[in-house]
Amino acid sequence: MPARPLQAARQHVMSFERGPAIGLSHAWNGGQFCAIFTPAGIVGCGIFDMGTPTKFGQAIAIARGTPELPLVTPDDLCEAKIVECTPAAREMGIEPGMTGRDGVERMLAAGPAAEPAPRGAMRVKSIDHVTFVVADLDRSRTFYRDVLGMDEVPRPAFSFPGLWFQAGGTQIHLILEHPETGPAAVRIPDECKISRTRHVAFEVDDAAFAVRRLAELGVPIVAGPQQRPDGPTQMYVQDPDGNLIELFAYPPAT
Repeated sequence: MPARPLQAARQHVMSFERGPAIGLSHAWNGGQFCAIFTPAGIVGCGIFDMGTPTKFGQAIAIARGTPELPLVTPDDLCEAKIVECTPAAREMGIEPGMTGRDGVERMLAAGPAAEPAPRGAMRVKSIDHVTFVVADLDRSRTFYRDVLGMDEVPRPAFSFPGLWFQAGGTQIHLILEHPETGPAAVRIPDECKISRTRHVAFEVDDAAFAVRRLAELGVPIVAGPQQRPDGPTQMYVQDPDGNLIELFAYPPAT
């Protein structure tokens, strides 16, 4: 008997003012479910039963979608209105009428504190940019702009040549190879498993489309496509200088 395909599922880390939470969505024939998990409780859709978590003192807040605005992904929950919550959630200050985002923030505030950084340590907020040294700016522009579809953005008037590209909230900075940068070419030893060595990863909309588009453009996939343990399909390509790039896409919600 042929194997049945897995149902569409997605899990990812979501950022909130008071810290990260886990967003989860799952779809199957005839139904769907989404929730945001925090250390102190859950903000979820109307599929949750309130009786059991109330009995066990768990903090659960639920929102309900509408035909016009269905709750399909955890991001949908952020803007939806909470309609019901358990007593434990109310003790955290969560009330019907507030948004799912506000409910998550209150759960994060009430949950166990993250292990603090050492006194005096700096705190990294996000990845701003990744820099690659390249041998040919025009060749690299073709890869990052025309193959990966990134937007070329203005670059300050540095004294050395380069290019900047925007990839979501992160920028890719390219610097033309010169004596002060070291060599552009990157070589991955033959004995290394390519998917386990240093690389940067970009989320794309559609893995199947990415495979077709890379084939059309003559860009070889050096590893994959394969399913990552957390759900998305991933593949690896190399830019013209050998820098390893992971492209991944979560399965579409159905």
